Amino acid sequence: MTKTIIDPKLIEFATVRQIEYVQAIEQHGSMRKAAKALGVAKSAVQESIARLRNAAALRGYSPQHDMVHPIAPGQQLRGISTYYDKDGKPTGQWVKTNASQDAFLELIRDIACGFVDEVGPVSVSPAPLDFQSDVIPWVQIGDAHLGMLAHANEVGEHFDLKIAEQELCAAIGILIDELPNCERLVINDLGDATHYENFEGETQASRHRLDCDTRFPKMIKVYSRVMRFIVEKALTKAKHVDVIVNQGNHSRTNDIWMAELLRVAYGHTGRVHILNNDSVFIAYRMGNTLVMTHHSDKCRPAQLAHVMTNDFRKDYGETEFHYVDVGHVHHGMVMKEHPGIFVESFNHLAALDKWAHDSGYRNRKSITVVLRSKMYGEVGRRVLPIQEIRARLGRACIATPEAREVYTV
Repeated sequence: MTKTIIDPKLIEFATVRQIEYVQAIEQHGSMRKAAKALGVAKSAVQESIARLRNAAALRGYSPQHDMVHPIAPGQQLRGISTYYDKDGKPTGQWVKTNASQDAFLELIRDIACGFVDEVGPVSVSPAPLDFQSDVIPWVQIGDAHLGMLAHANEVGEHFDLKIAEQELCAAIGILIDELPNCERLVINDLGDATHYENFEGETQASRHRLDCDTRFPKMIKVYSRVMRFIVEKALTKAKHVDVIVNQGNHSRTNDIWMAELLRVAYGHTGRVHILNNDSVFIAYRMGNTLVMTHHSDKCRPAQLAHVMTNDFRKDYGETEFHYVDVGHVHHGMVMKEHPGIFVESFNHLAALDKWAHDSGYRNRKSITVVLRSKMYGEVGRRVLPIQEIRARLGRACIATPEAREVYTV
C-alpha cells in the first residue's frame, strides 16, 4: 500500500487536533491506520486534513497550484497571479491580500467545522417524553444588538453587554418555562444579534462607525454564550429545536459563522436543526402553514409578499396560512400586503443607540412567542414586556431606565 505523505509545512496552519492527525498519518502510513490508532472514523481524519489544506490555501500555501508564499498573520488572501515561461515553469508571482467576503466566509465555515475536532460533542438534556405536536412555538428574537453601548444621560437608559445578556437570557428563560412540552420549537433570530461584526466596530458593508461596548472578542464570547443558553433552554421543553439565524446588516458575518458553529456543535444530537442561512430569505413549512423570515434591511415589507409567492410558489399554493417575520425596524408592525399573507416585524429588547435616539426613533421593548398551529396558523401569542423582565430581575439590581430631565419653572 502506498504511504500517505502529508506536506510537513501544513503544520503551520493546523489546529491542535489536526497536528495530531498529521503526526498519526506520518507514524502509521495511512489515514485509515491513523484513524484506527486514534479511535476515530476514517472520514473524520480525511475531512479534517481537507479542511487543513483549504485553510492553508486561503493563507496562500498550496504547492500543487504553485502557491508557495504564505501571507502574513492577520492578512487575508485576495488572489495570486503566477507568471510562467514558455516551458510552463513559474517565473514570478503576485500575491494580493485583503480577502474577498466569499473567501472569508469559507474560512469561517472551515474553522467552525473544526470546532468539533477540538472540543468534542456537546451534551444536551434528554428530550421530554410527552408533548403536543400540532402547535409549534416561535420565539421571535428581535434585533438584540449585543455589543451596543448607550448612556442614560444621552438616550434615557444604560445598555451594554452585561445588561443585554442578563435581560435577553432572563426573557428566554421566562418564556420557555411557561411553554408546555412540545414536539418542535423554533428559535427565530431575526438578525442583528450583534451590533457590529469586526475589530473596527463597524458594519462590514457600509463601514458605519458604531457605539461599541468593549472589544470584539468579548462580544463574541457573550454572543456564543447567549446562543448556547437559548438552544439548551429550548431543549428542555422540545424534542426538536429549529434555529433560524437571519442575516442582519449589523451582524452578517457573525450570523454566518454562528449558524455554522451551532450546526457542528449540536448536529450530533439529532434534535437541533440549524436552517441554511446562505440566502437572506428563509422558508419554513409546517403542514398547512408557511412562514418566511427575513431581516428586511434591503427588501422592504411591501415587497416581501411577492418574494414569498414567487420563490416558494409550490409551498405557497399548497398552504392556507402565510406569514412573513422580519426584524430591522425595531417596532411592532403588522401589514396585510397581499391576500392571505401577513408581514410582521417584532419588537426587541435593546436600548436605542445615540444615532437612533437622536433621529427620533422610539419603540416598545418586548419579546414575543407566537404559537402557530400546523393546521390553523397562529392560535395565540405571549408578549413579554421589558418592564416585566426587569421586575423579575429586581433581585439582581438591574437598573430601570432613568426618568428624563425636564426643566421646570
